[in-house]
Amino acid sequence: MSVDFAESIAAEAAHSTVRLAMEPDDMKTNPLQYDIIRDEAAFLALRDEWDALWRSAHGPYYQSFDVCWLAWQEVARPRGRKLLCIVKREAGKLVLAWPLVSFKRQFWTYVVPLGPDAGDYTSVLVEDGPYTAAQVEGAWRVARRHCGADFVHMPYMKEHTALYRAVSREPNVLFAEQHPSWVAQLRGEASWESFCADIGRRHRKKPGQRERRLAKEGDLAVRMLEPSDTTEIASLVDWMLECKRGWSDRTDKRGEWLHSPYYRNFLVRLLSPDAGAAMARIVAVSLDGRPVATTIISGGNPCASAIIAGFDAQFGRFGPGKVSMEHCVKWALENRFDVDFGVGDEDFKSYWSRDNVASAYTMQVIVTQWGTLAVRASHALQRIRQRVKAIRNRATDDHAAPAPAPAPALNVNVLDDA
Repeated sequence: MSVDFAESIAAEAAHSTVRLAMEPDDMKTNPLQYDIIRDEAAFLALRDEWDALWRSAHGPYYQSFDVCWLAWQEVARPRGRKLLCIVKREAGKLVLAWPLVSFKRQFWTYVVPLGPDAGDYTSVLVEDGPYTAAQVEGAWRVARRHCGADFVHMPYMKEHTALYRAVSREPNVLFAEQHPSWVAQLRGEASWESFCADIGRRHRKKPGQRERRLAKEGDLAVRMLEPSDTTEIASLVDWMLECKRGWSDRTDKRGEWLHSPYYRNFLVRLLSPDAGAAMARIVAVSLDGRPVATTIISGGNPCASAIIAGFDAQFGRFGPGKVSMEHCVKWALENRFDVDFGVGDEDFKSYWSRDNVASAYTMQVIVTQWGTLAVRASHALQRIRQRVKAIRNRATDDHAAPAPAPAPALNVNVLDDA
């Protein structure tokens, strides 16, 4: 769809809100107006109508206002990031919300989704309707043109979303990575027993077998903690992240969030908030009173999200993490939730989803000439390093085997192909 932008600034740049009016050719009577909320108080004032939109749009857990607010308070703000929340209204009603943040890396500005920086999907909170694609397209153009970005980084966009389609059309995509994404469709299941029977037929291993095997090793307990169990929740989160760091070392899968006190605090408050309902629950598996696995799962709207899990590698052969995940799946089924396992190729995701897989994409878009210059400079520097390494390797080889004559001097032009 061709969209002509007629920008009108309703507030000075220093103010908390910038309003942009955008009018698609086929919607002359219904201009798309967007606000960029930059002020924390104005962001907080959106809570009630944001929650109403989230419920009606069946948004995932990470799009709920409480999770976004928590990510701002515990992660983004302490890290010095700047708030950029794009919203759209029709007849005064909030119909679209997309919380973003910006930050500086050296001399360049990056815009990324507001979140705990730990692998959530990226999507725009908006109801499905005849103008959804145009609304999301407009929000994307606001993010790209009016948020001061040199680069926009969009992790884990599901391939069926309007946001993915908008971003994938960009001419200056620095990189695009594809990831498998798994969802267990549970709401239509008649019972846990019939679901387990179907799983058993598909994979020749019925749920419950690992738990029975683990129970032979000691006094086994599996429980979902209450949000009021703050002290134990905090202790289990610390234990889980320590296990996850060990897993990271074993698999060579790295993440800044693994060592982040901000992410740790985010998880504790997600499970045991100071006020209001908990946004997620933690299932703990213990053996003789000692934790051996934990899984954190969100509530459903109606799709729950498996957020993070950890297990004691000493008991890895018994699959304690799969035991805790099994209880999360059972809890979701009994509450008529589907479960989104996120991205990755772990075998439990294909098992519980019954191979219901799609793709999600991570993309980074170059927005400005200044950003293009950074990429070209980085590539030039890489080429120089490769040439220097080649020269050193050649010199080493020449020293090992006498050459008939010295090699001519090599002049390296740092502007070559820049």
